Amino acid sequence: MRITKKVRVNTFNCSILFVITNEMGKSEKYLQKKYAKGTLVPGTAAEEAEGITITVDGGLYIVMIDAKFLNHNTIGHELFHAAKRIAEDRDITDEETCAWLMGFLCEEFYKFIGSEKVKKEFEKVDNQNG
Repeated sequence: MRITKKVRVNTFNCSILFVITNEMGKSEKYLQKKYAKGTLVPGTAAEEAEGITITVDGGLYIVMIDAKFLNHNTIGHELFHAAKRIAEDRDITDEETCAWLMGFLCEEFYKFIGSEKVKKEFEKVDNQNG
């Protein structure tokens, strides 16, 4: 299972790709092939991670979370990495701006996981496992 949603962050002229998967290693390899021809994040052991945040370039960031670790802690952890990278890539250190960005990313991620698309995929997995 790999569920994705790309969100435009107009204020910072970039996008963020949210990925929920139950195959971290396989999904990482797919993202490497799609976005960087195998050189996206050399040395990352995604299959051992609960989640990872990847900077493709200053215009695209990826937050990938293992479905079995889809909880407030992991979500907040990875979204913090994404917000920090987006801000740093733009030399933004203003706390209020970073807080706004974090709030925006959180809202968009929670809309994503509450969507029918995500619910249906989790139902399929539950039906296959049970």
